[in-house]
Amino acid sequence: MLLRFRFSNVRSFRTEQELSLIAGPFTDAPESVRHPDAIPEGVLPVAAIYGANASGKTNVLRAIEFLSDAVEFSHSRWEPDGPIPRKPFLNHEESPSEFEVDFLTSGIRYRYGFSVDSAVVLEEWLYVYPRGKKQTWFHRAQGNPISFGARMPGENRTIESLTRKNSLFLSAAAQNNHEALLPVYQWIKGLPFVIGDRARSRSSTAKLCRAPDQLAEVQRLVSVADLGIFGVKVEEAKVSDKTKKKLITKKKLSWPQIHLVHLFGDQEVPFSAEQESRGTLAYLALLGPVVDALTKGVPLCVDELDGSLHPLLSIQLIRLFNNPITNPNGAQLIFNTHDTNLLSSGILRRDQIWFTEKRDDGSSQLFPLSDFKPRRTENLENGYLQGRYGAIPFINPDAFLSRFEDRDAKA
Repeated sequence: MLLRFRFSNVRSFRTEQELSLIAGPFTDAPESVRHPDAIPEGVLPVAAIYGANASGKTNVLRAIEFLSDAVEFSHSRWEPDGPIPRKPFLNHEESPSEFEVDFLTSGIRYRYGFSVDSAVVLEEWLYVYPRGKKQTWFHRAQGNPISFGARMPGENRTIESLTRKNSLFLSAAAQNNHEALLPVYQWIKGLPFVIGDRARSRSSTAKLCRAPDQLAEVQRLVSVADLGIFGVKVEEAKVSDKTKKKLITKKKLSWPQIHLVHLFGDQEVPFSAEQESRGTLAYLALLGPVVDALTKGVPLCVDELDGSLHPLLSIQLIRLFNNPITNPNGAQLIFNTHDTNLLSSGILRRDQIWFTEKRDDGSSQLFPLSDFKPRRTENLENGYLQGRYGAIPFINPDAFLSRFEDRDAKA
């Protein structure tokens, strides 16, 4: 479970920011809070991020995604003499970017992070908390040998010699089968994201549906959504002979394609993706990552959860994560949205709501609703739309209409 994520100098964020999923002192919906044995605090299964367009909502998720990608790929795919593919705040290329994730896996708390510029890893660290007591497993600072804790097993010096200046030690350790660090590596690199083109997510849904149990769960969630769909069918699409000749590798000669089956009278008719509505495709794209996250008990990051979805469907997806019966493995949902209906639906606790806002210098800031100490009976939707918490666009409606009013007056 994700406890906290801290980052700085990333995209539109200049200063240090923290997204926390530690429960606050609120009594609403206590059944939504998880209470793992490894820490004294409660942990939240959902975090929703609101804000104006271009305020930085997606960039919070992109920062988490960079951390995950760096851990997975810095040793195996980044060019040995190439730059680190970070995206710092505008005109802050000379300043480092920093990332840290605090999480639980297999009942143990880990805190891992690193600092990089565009050329090298400046710092990297891992702290482990078995039975709640902090142990330093390693600390790396540019220009110095890595400092390894006495309790960290493994061929650490050998792997250190293989670690490039622009790759992470954790990434190199995983590629060299460092058994003690594999749980950390697997958790971070296994974080799923739904950002950008949903076609990739629909493909992951189709792959997931190859497993009978997962297919049954996707079918259930499709059938209860009242989309007029009778069932789900997965077929292996073959690569054409013409395409085969162009392929460098012959390994991938087919891929799964998903069809939603509609019922017309007593006739079952499978529809292709081109025949479905945007809303149906958006829902389908989310189902694979949602079912996979719930099965594995990992955080799922979704950009624009409400994109083409009916508000009631968004509520039901959030409920899947909030409910301990449908989410027994401690999965989490971190998403951004413009859907203010969620604020008045009662599905979100007050400590599950976050905002992003642009400062005067153009940088973004991330802050929780709890900073405003909202009352339990407070109408959060009205408060947000009225600007009580900030994080909304400053729109002058008269300016919007002035051009048309001037034109009408001249006519």
